[in-house]
Amino acid sequence: MKVLVASADLQDTEFFGKVLADLGVEFCPGPPNRSYPEMHVLAVAHQHRTGVAEMDFLPKLKVVITRSTGFDHVDLEAAKRRGIAVCNVPEYGSVTVAEFTMGLILSLTRHIPAAVANSRIGKFQLGGLQGIDLAGRHLGIVGHGKIGRHLGSIAAGFGMDVSFFDPFWEDSVPFEKLLGQSDIVALCCPLTPETHHLIDARTLPMMRPRAYLVNTARGAIVEGAALLSALDSGHLAGAALDVLEGEEAIRDGLLDEFHRVNEALMRHPQVLVTPHLAFDTTEAKQRIRQTTVEIIRAFCEGQILHPVPG
Repeated sequence: MKVLVASADLQDTEFFGKVLADLGVEFCPGPPNRSYPEMHVLAVAHQHRTGVAEMDFLPKLKVVITRSTGFDHVDLEAAKRRGIAVCNVPEYGSVTVAEFTMGLILSLTRHIPAAVANSRIGKFQLGGLQGIDLAGRHLGIVGHGKIGRHLGSIAAGFGMDVSFFDPFWEDSVPFEKLLGQSDIVALCCPLTPETHHLIDARTLPMMRPRAYLVNTARGAIVEGAALLSALDSGHLAGAALDVLEGEEAIRDGLLDEFHRVNEALMRHPQVLVTPHLAFDTTEAKQRIRQTTVEIIRAFCEGQILHPVPG
């Protein structure tokens, strides 16, 4: 059995090298390319598009493991045609992402990054830094999964009113109502055909004037150009984005169709952008590694653990 782990950092390499060796599995760190025709398992991170080309590089591939909960970056149809199972890590960082999302809400509403930047240049004047209290404000959460529920619990501890929109939850409020009543809207839902550009030129005007938008889910849930317009017009007070549509091109230093909009968002004075790191804590990364090994061990025993639907 041979396993290729893409985007393996030093801790990944040390962990997988030791644990997989104990299982009698050969471990190779590196991106999927023609150098690894003998690989049976490919473990990728969320930033790796895994489609026809990558699968063609690995003719003996039997399993793709995405070391994330989301799997929109894996071509499920291409995998199905080739008889390749696709597995994910269904739970590793719901608390992790929820905590980071609350951190973005605080940073955005209290202008913390701008305040720190001012202090570093000796500017202690308070002009332009006045924030808002969260207690008594309304947080609308899109998605009633584990991340959304954890975020709701944290927000309740701040004294916020919380409501959820989720078409698969029986107590969901209507989407339009959530947008209209929320001082802050947080996106905690997966990217699907139904949620692609859920926040766009049609729905942004439904948001309460001077509300805030926070996205720690997937970039393509928000139409960037429409968000820019809502910010420039003053309809929204600000946005915090841990994800951007087309962020892979930014990471790789490339230009793509989203470049102009993403550059404008990253430079916008009312926007905080972080590089898709809401999941990135010591504890969450270790849970990802352990679950990945569990999937590999199960495959060695003839089982498919944590298959994704499709």
